[in-house]
Formats: sequence, structure tokens, C-alpha cells
Amino acid sequence: MDLILGLACDERAYPDFPGDAEGALHAAVVGPSGLTDILEVQLGLTGPRGAEAVRIAAYAAKLRAAAAVNGAPFYAASFVRDPWATAKALLGWRDQLIAAGWRGEAIGSPRLDDLARAESAGPSLPAGSPDRLCAVLTALSDRPAVTVDHIRLVEPRQVLPPPYRRLVDQLERCGTVIGQVSVSGSANDTDLRNVQTFLATGSPETLRGDASFMTVEADTALMAAEALAEWLAAGTEEELAGTVVVSCDGDTALLDRALQARGLPALGLSAASPWRGALQVLPLAFAASWAPFDAKALLDLLLLPRPPIGRSAARKLARALAREPGTGAAAWDRAWADLDADLAQRFADHPTAEAEISRRRDRWREWTTGGLYNRLDGIPADAARRIATRVGQWAIETDAGGGDPLLLTVAGAASALTQAIDVLGQDPLPALLVERMIEQVLAEGAQNPEHIATAGGLRCVKTPAAIWGPVDRLIWWDFKGPGDRVPTPPWSQAEIAALIDTGCELEAPAAAAARIGWGYANALHHTQTRAMLIRPALSAGEETVSHPLAHQLNPLLQPAGGKIRWTAERLLEDAAHDLAGRRLPRELAAIVSPPQALARWALPASAVAKLAGRKESATSFERLADCQMRWMLLDVLRLSRGRFSEIPGPDQLLGNLAHEIANRVLQPGPVADAEEVLRQVDAVFDTLLSAIAAPLQQPEFAGELAAARTRVPAALAELARLLRQKNLEVVGTELDREAAFPDGLDVLGRLDLVVRHQTHGTGVIDLKWTRSANRRRTELAEGRALQLATYGAIADPAAGAPAPGAYYLLNQRRLIGPTGAFVADEEIEASRSLADTWIDLMETWRAWRDLAVQGVALGTGLPQAADHFPADLGVSPGEAPCRYCELTSLCRVTQEAN
Repeated sequence: MDLILGLACDERAYPDFPGDAEGALHAAVVGPSGLTDILEVQLGLTGPRGAEAVRIAAYAAKLRAAAAVNGAPFYAASFVRDPWATAKALLGWRDQLIAAGWRGEAIGSPRLDDLARAESAGPSLPAGSPDRLCAVLTALSDRPAVTVDHIRLVEPRQVLPPPYRRLVDQLERCGTVIGQVSVSGSANDTDLRNVQTFLATGSPETLRGDASFMTVEADTALMAAEALAEWLAAGTEEELAGTVVVSCDGDTALLDRALQARGLPALGLSAASPWRGALQVLPLAFAASWAPFDAKALLDLLLLPRPPIGRSAARKLARALAREPGTGAAAWDRAWADLDADLAQRFADHPTAEAEISRRRDRWREWTTGGLYNRLDGIPADAARRIATRVGQWAIETDAGGGDPLLLTVAGAASALTQAIDVLGQDPLPALLVERMIEQVLAEGAQNPEHIATAGGLRCVKTPAAIWGPVDRLIWWDFKGPGDRVPTPPWSQAEIAALIDTGCELEAPAAAAARIGWGYANALHHTQTRAMLIRPALSAGEETVSHPLAHQLNPLLQPAGGKIRWTAERLLEDAAHDLAGRRLPRELAAIVSPPQALARWALPASAVAKLAGRKESATSFERLADCQMRWMLLDVLRLSRGRFSEIPGPDQLLGNLAHEIANRVLQPGPVADAEEVLRQVDAVFDTLLSAIAAPLQQPEFAGELAAARTRVPAALAELARLLRQKNLEVVGTELDREAAFPDGLDVLGRLDLVVRHQTHGTGVIDLKWTRSANRRRTELAEGRALQLATYGAIADPAAGAPAPGAYYLLNQRRLIGPTGAFVADEEIEASRSLADTWIDLMETWRAWRDLAVQGVALGTGLPQAADHFPADLGVSPGEAPCRYCELTSLCRVTQEAN
């Protein structure tokens, strides 16, 4: 067997295999991991491999066992605070030592001796890459026969890390012929040749600008991708062969879009990410199991592209959760009742319908309403295993043998987590520890399974050191810093000296830096014809920095200036460009003006037909009074922005909580005194908080919740005092009312609080949780309290006149209403009464409705709309009707800059 060995060749390498033929037999390009695999098979050393999370868990158990015996090892304080992170860091140190030749024995150095004691304590440690390498080296020391005839090294032998240099030496003693990959750069007297000479000798020569070596700069990665795709498209299909793209960030998604738009093959390099949809099931399943209940985590779980329960069931539960964030509210119970009805209908003809329905319901409830565990006290190990096992089973069942890489990654991560919990031997498991473990099992993430390379001559590698053969054209995509970092050794000079005395050879930082620098220059040394280095000034929204190779080349690049530098934005200016030996033709794009703002819109007959049988509400009246177009689109045509489900903000949650508490404590009949109301609020506060406003229990809302615990009871006690002072009785809370008015006007609404006075009759109080009283005071003063007017009109349909009304501002504990309203404690001088406001509102509705029937809708926020207003508007649009409108881009009140 003939091998090419390169430190970066465990991933994509170029060329793909040795030789000039279309394939190779008994030959391969391998990296350290690949070579170790081959030797393990030949030496009979294969065996099961533990996940890194399992190794960290085992090492944490070893450290704990060693600390229990030793008393105070150097890592004791860190281990108490964060055992997982400490074990992970120390395992990295230990693996570095094992690879360097340390045998796990005490050598008279305190820290190293503490690690030596951990080696012999606790459970056995699953073998990692350094352990496997050492096992291979030990087996090779007996000089067995191996069928690796030749190895050609990509890196010079002297720059290999010590462990792999020892491996190469051992193989050579076993009869393997060790050689070096030949490097043949540009044969012509070109700028590229001068660059290669400079990198090899340090002798600078003037660059002439012959297009053999170019740097391309762009303001953004998008413009850089456009420029590179244009350059590749300007060449022939034959010229694609031998063109290699280096993409150090491991993701060519942006570039591939530009390539495929021009009919070029995609490179298909995808960065592994732990944030892909299916991979989130595991962390979200645990996040939804911590107390206090995290409604956001459960909502995210239900809204995943592939939720762990049926999609229809997930949607219904998500809607309920968004409406009332908690798992004990009426909306949640109604959603489960709907699911039970759906299951009963689905399995009506099933021979074991009851058992199947019960099985599915129990499984769904386990995902959504399982146990809740305190974050500090931790989750029992058995419960954590059950969650991990459930996630793994879901992934396997969902995959159903299809080989979906994301689902298989989830299954593997869940299995690794279960094993790690077993090996760790800790019970219970604090939240921080569980989150660390989940982070570790998902650390490698998964590539985008939809992003694949397509057939063609283009090739792509992740690192420049993965190029080991001649390259006709080299393109270094995303040529930006900071580059690979030189690892900082954690050992003192005394510890290093002690290790050297025992035959343990650690790589010096200078040697690692030299190897990294060699890898940067390697790609250019293998280039035959042309090289382009492409750097965007901005990448992913952040400013980039220069690559270390750019600093190294600066003595050549700076004097050459514009001769070898080209900016991608030129493509937007001129009709043709010359870049790296190719002409890039461009066509002038016609600039089309966007649609202009339009005040008067013609409605189709189908839209007008929607007006029949409509029932208005206080909210639709407010929209109508400000903008007929908004009312038409949102209320009549039911246009939605498409936002599916989201947890309300803290202000809305506090308002909902206060309303529901008021609904519980303000029962029909005489009002209880303030002390009794405080007692009742205290009795239901926490129950309702968990049921409908659980997000307020999260740490980020601690301030709001602490204020609410004081303000809500005080607000309701003050409301009770005011109601008793005014001799008002409660008719009901959250009352649904509907009334019919002349000209086909039907109105419905839900009233927060309806009261009755023995003499004055019925009154309406609208509860508001707001940061400031100014808006509601202004509404009353200007006669635009449309909600109060509407609620008053429908409060008692049998009455001949609208009921008086007032706002109760919970946060400010103020009961405000227009002058003369018997329900108000603080009277506001209003330009018109609520009764007059209702009359004007009906006239306004009639005018806008009639205009819509005629097929016309007006965007009232536009200046020219006033010319088309109906003459008899009782309530004119506000001063800034578009301030809170979500449709401004539709009627183009706000124009985007060209």
C-alpha cells in the first residue's frame, strides 16, 4: 500500500488520490487519523471508540475519585465550581502528555503528579486518539510486518509534531519507505514565481502585474462571491479542471449560490453546526424540564421543522402556549381537548383505538408536561437518562432507516449523553453540568445535508496544507485572518524540563508556528499558473482582519500596489473588466423605479363582498378611525404578517396576569374590602403566574416580577376600595357582549369589568397595564376613547343609551374617565362625551363602509388622501396614523432608498 500522509488530509485533499490515472488501487491520501485506522487494522488493535463526552465524563469521575483520596489537588477549586469544564481542560492536557510520551506516572512535579494519581483512580478512561496512537507505537516497537510499502509526506519531516514524527520513524524501522512529496511551482518568470521564491528564500523581487498573482478586495463577501463567480464563468469548462478553491472557514454556501446562478458546479463545503433544526431537540427537551417552567423553550421545541410530536398537535399546543404561556391555563386545556378529539376521530376504526390513543397522548404529554426540576438541586440521573433515551428513540423512529444525517447525529448525541451520565456517576445532575454535557455531545454539530458538491472540474479544500500536488489555478477564498492560533502550553519551564527528563517530548510553540506558516505557503508553492487571494472587508457583518500570510507577503504586495490589486466593486461601474487574464463582460442593468405611494386604492368585487355580515370590535374601530386601508386589509380581508407563535413580552404578560387575577377576585355582587382582596390575590397569584405568565419566572424578568408582586395586589386592592367607595357592585368580569345597531352595524367585544350603581345603572371599567398614563388621558381629553365608547355602547344592549366608562390604570392605580362619569375617580375634561363619541364613531363607520362598498380604500397616512375623505367623518384620522402600522411598506408610506 502506498500512502500520501498530510496532517490536514483527514478531510478534503487535492489531488484526491495518488497518480495521474482516474483512480488508484492500494493507494490513498490520508491524515493522522486515517493512518492510525489503517495501522490498527493491520496490527489487530481495533476496538470500540468512546465519544469525547464519555471520555470527559470518565475523566471527571477519575478526578473526583483522586481528589477524594488526595485531599487538595491543584484543580480542586475549579472542579467544585465547574466539574465538566475542568475535566475537559485537564483531559486535553493529559492527552497532550500521552501523545508526547508520558506514561501516566508521577515524576516529582506537583501538578503532573496530581494528574498521575487521577490516571489510576476511578473508572477506566475510554481510549482517545493519543491513546490509540501510543498503542500503535508500542505495537510497532516489535517491528511487525506491515503492508504499508511507501509513505510520502506532505509536510517536511522535521516540521511534523513529535508524536507523528515518532510514528514515521517507527514505520521506517519496520521497512516502510518514507519519502517526501515533490513541489514544483511555476516554471515561468512570473509574479507567481517571484512570490514562491520570496516565500522560500525571503528575497523580495518586484511584481510586474502580469496577472499570474492577484489580490481581490471587496467591501462584502457577497460582492467577492459575485466577482469570483464572474471570473470562473469567463473561463472554459476545461479550465475549471485543476482549479482549486481554499475555504478556511469551511463553508462555501454563499459562493456556491453565485456559482450555481452561472451554471457552475457547487463546491459543497458546509460548516458543521450544532444549531441545525433536528439537533435542537436534545437541548430543548432538557430546557423545558427545568423549574421554573421555560415556556419559550417548549415553544421552540414545538415549532421545530420536525417537532417530536405530530405537527398538527405541535401547532395547536404552540398556539395555546403563545396565547397563555404556561401549562395549566384554559387555552392549554382546550388544546389538549382538541387533540383528544382529533385522536378519537383518527383512530375511530382502529381495533385497539383506546390503547393507541392513550399511548400517543402519554407520549405527547411526556414531551410537553414532564417533570420539572430545580436548576440548582439538579435532575435525577434516571430522569436525565429517560429524556436522552426518549430523544434518541424519536430520532431513530423518525429516520426509519432513511439514513438522514441530522437524525443519526441526534441519535448518536443522545446515546453519548446517556453513556456519559452512566460513566460520570453523579446523582443528581445540576443544570449547568447537564448543559455542559449537551454542549459537548453536540459540539461537532452536523453539516447541512442539503448542501452538496456537484460534478465538475472545480475542487475545494478547507486548509491550504491539504494541497499536496500541482494546482493549475489556486483561489484562496475568504483570505482573512486571524488564521490558525499557536497553542499556548499550560506547563511551566520546570515542568517541561521534568517531562523531558522522562523522555516526554512536547512541541515548542515556535515549532507549531513554523508548521502553521509552512501550511500557508504550501498552497502557493504547488500553484503552477495563477493564484488569486480574495478578501472581503466585511464577512458575516463583521470587519475582517488581514491574514498572517498577507503580512508575510507585504514586502512584495505593498510596492506593487494597483498592479496586483483589484476591487470587486468595479464590476458595478464599467462594461468590461480584465481580471487575472480573463475579460469579464458586464451588461448595463435597467434601473426601474419602485411603485410609488398610492393614497386611493381600487377594491376588487371579491374584497367588497367580504363586508357583508361583518361584526366590528373596539380594535377594528380604532383601526378604521385611523386608516380605512388598514381596517380593510387586517379586519375585513384578515391579512396577517405571518408571525406564527411567539411568547408575549413582559408588559403584555403582566397585563394578562393582572386581568386574570381580577377575574378571579372580583366576583359578581358586592365588592370585598381591600384586605380580603389582598388575601385572595395572594392565594391565586403564583398559581396563575405559572399557568398563564410562566416566562415572568425566568431570571431575566426578576425585576418585573418583583414589581408585579407588589403592584398587582396593591392595584386590585385600590380598585376594590374605589368601587366600595362609589357603592358599585360587580356585574361580571371578562363578559362577552354583542349588540346590533342601525344600518347593519353589529358589534361584539369582551368587557374587562362591568359594574352597577343602584341609582346610575351600568358602568364599564377597562383595565390597562401601561407604563404611562399619558396616552389614555390624551384619548379622553380629545374625545378619542373609542374603546370605552364601544364597550359602553354594548355593555347593556337593552339600555337606551351607552353606559359611562373609565380606564383603570393598574400600574398607576388610577381610575380615570370623562367628566360626569360616575365610575371615574379622576375626571378628565373631554372635548366630547363617550355617548357623543359613539354617535360620531357610528357615523365614521358608515362613511368609510359606504366608501368601501363603492370599491375604494384610502391610505389616510398619505398627504393626498385628505382630498378623498368622506364629508361626514365624525372621527377624523389621528395626527400620525402610520406610527404603529405594520403595512407601511405595502401602501409605500415609507419608501426604501434606491
